[in-house]
Amino acid sequence: MQIDHDPDEPKIDRGPGPWRWVFPILAVGWAGYLHAFTFDWTSIALGAGTGAVIMAWAIEITGNKVPESWRTKPPGSGRL
Repeated sequence: MQIDHDPDEPKIDRGPGPWRWVFPILAVGWAGYLHAFTFDWTSIALGAGTGAVIMAWAIEITGNKVPESWRTKPPGSGRL
């Protein structure tokens, strides 16, 4: 079975997005916070926010696709 594709279909725009300024702001936020305060619920929320930003970045960069190397191989395929 073959799927026909439009050869003139435009490519998906995967530009740099907002990440050029989000990561430096995040780094300055972490540095300022760790310089001024000790760990508490605010630092836990900051960590959760950092994780959410990194997760959003990874989803955008990968196009929400699992890398081929992470996928399970069918039994008997000879691939490890």
